[in-house]
Amino acid sequence: MNKKNLFDLLTLKEKISSSKYIQKLRPLNDEKLKVMKILEQLNDLKENKNSKMSLSAWELKSASNIQEKIFDQIALAETRIKNIEIEIRSLEKKFIEHEIRKKRAFDKSILINKVKKLENEKKIDEELQTYRKSKFV
Repeated sequence: MNKKNLFDLLTLKEKISSSKYIQKLRPLNDEKLKVMKILEQLNDLKENKNSKMSLSAWELKSASNIQEKIFDQIALAETRIKNIEIEIRSLEKKFIEHEIRKKRAFDKSILINKVKKLENEKKIDEELQTYRKSKFV
């Protein structure tokens, strides 16, 4: 059985770490889309005022309270989107760092495997040469 070199194991470790970040990113992107849809609906509600009709004082106060709640929800949704975007950028940065580490470890692993292969071939050639020399002597 071939013994894995350190960089093969490091590549595997970084691959696992980067996949963890991908798994964390998917729900955040989904949540961002949902909040953006809600924000769009809230903005539609904000623009659809029924101000053309004459309103009683009670209806005016009720409409004002509704508008205030809509504005509060819009501010809340915008804040949530900003926070999600910050978190997404942070996770993407960490993901990219792990991907870079994974690529470097993979490249070093390939280099080490090539060196080992060349050493083995050289060793086999030397053994063949000594065998040939001993056969002719």
